Amino acid sequence: MAEKKVIAVIFGGRSVEHDVSILTGLQFLEALDPRQYSGLPIYVDPLGQWWTGDTLKKRTHYPLNDSKRKALTEVKLELATNAVGKPTLTTIKKGLMGEKREYIPFDLMVPAIHGSNGEDGTIQGLLEFANVPYSGCRTLGAAATMNKPFAKKQARNANINVLNDLIISRPKQGDFIDPDQIEDQLRSAFGSITYPYIVKPCNLGSSVGVGKADDTEGLIGALMSAFKLDNELIIEPFVDNLVEYNVAARRKLDGTIITSAIERPLRSAELLDFKNKYLGGSEPGSPKAKSGNSEGMASLNRKLNPEELNDKQIRFIRESSIKVFDDMSLAGSVRIDFLCNGETGELWLNEINTIPGSFAYFLWEAAEEATSFLTLTSDIIEEGFVLSAQRLGETDTNVSGATIFMES
Repeated sequence: MAEKKVIAVIFGGRSVEHDVSILTGLQFLEALDPRQYSGLPIYVDPLGQWWTGDTLKKRTHYPLNDSKRKALTEVKLELATNAVGKPTLTTIKKGLMGEKREYIPFDLMVPAIHGSNGEDGTIQGLLEFANVPYSGCRTLGAAATMNKPFAKKQARNANINVLNDLIISRPKQGDFIDPDQIEDQLRSAFGSITYPYIVKPCNLGSSVGVGKADDTEGLIGALMSAFKLDNELIIEPFVDNLVEYNVAARRKLDGTIITSAIERPLRSAELLDFKNKYLGGSEPGSPKAKSGNSEGMASLNRKLNPEELNDKQIRFIRESSIKVFDDMSLAGSVRIDFLCNGETGELWLNEINTIPGSFAYFLWEAAEEATSFLTLTSDIIEEGFVLSAQRLGETDTNVSGATIFMES
């Protein structure tokens, strides 16, 4: 019987989406095929320290306190090639004979960190630097899609309908946001000032820091709040009769790009913000939020394959998703979000999530060609091995002919 591959799933992280990432990481670990893989949890705490241990697999153990942390092992990613022959985590244990370095080998890492340091190409760059096989988007695709203005520019170049926008940079320290200057910028970007507008960070997840402004005073307030999360913000017109649609896309092992079921999220407020998406509208600290039973995006109330979409709209959603997935060299299970005016039917591509909540498994289970979460995790892992192997190249200067310094 073939030896099981050890799959390290990394979650948590120094991100405002830290808690949601924990849910996504644990869901992936739970859905691994036990016949092929052994799961290794890696938790990154808010300070950036890496931990492992079986305690991490239980949702009821979060948030970690000092007593629970004692059952964990602090680890670091080994950057240099070593005698183990596999990517390794290292830990230093203290004993009577001094410190002892121990290795924890694994075969592939699955990034499940949302937002900053997870979907922006940074963890991908670290893994490539350390020559660690990993799943999901490569560095370029992750970085390009994380920046909303850049992703929208690529969509425009592909003739995909997106909203007009205005990009605002954080004022220098000590400077105030000038209302007159903001209004001049709005006129320049949109032709006239027509409230309401939506404000959101350029480089965070799809629901974090999003605010609606009904007038100039509200716009200044929304900008000040969002600038706490990012140094660059995007302002877009608010879509009348707003309806949102999401779909996931991925590449099958034969190279074909496919899309999942389409969902219409059902929200309890005007905007599908973080509270509505992950807490079902409950306030943080409420019994529902504390229960530990949240399934992240999987628990969101939704209408799957909504009947109000006509063939033209469905075609736009699916074809646009496949095109951006291909054009931006994406991988893994990617969720693409769309905005719609429910009365006119006009659609706009909103944004691209390369590590969506719950890996969007619920959309694949409801797809025309239904895919179980177990099969999805296996496909994501095997694709990761293939993509990582394709990147491997010779680094010996003698082979490349780039040698300058010679041994004497």
